[in-house]
Amino acid sequence: MTDKEQNELKKEYLNSYKRIYKKWEALIEQEEEIRSGMAGIRGNEMNGMPKGSKKSDISDEIVRIEAILEEIESIKSEMLEKQRMIMSSIIKVEDGVQSRILWLRYIKFQEWTDICEEIGYSWNQTHRLHSKALKSIEILNVG
Repeated sequence: MTDKEQNELKKEYLNSYKRIYKKWEALIEQEEEIRSGMAGIRGNEMNGMPKGSKKSDISDEIVRIEAILEEIESIKSEMLEKQRMIMSSIIKVEDGVQSRILWLRYIKFQEWTDICEEIGYSWNQTHRLHSKALKSIEILNVG
């Protein structure tokens, strides 16, 4: 396998934390939306309007929230474990600037322009350092 192919696999692995994080965020948003919808159901019960099957609506929403909360906890555990593994790999990179680039990109999810500005290097130099960092990073089970 070429260096470029190995670096691509490492980037894929490092980006896996961001994918899990985004899924966790989406579940949190769904939970908030369901809860705000439940507030609307409860509000309608007290406004003097004719009553329907609102109790079953609330029960259904509670069941949905419980299912989402279970999924949130599961994803959160997976996300924290992935973050721990990736941070452990990043910490082992001896060069401080290279380690910082990896941290900013794969843990803080910063854009390249922001990383360049933060570390005080040009776009090209930042990418050269990133490539070197990927070569030096050790990740178990990259494939």
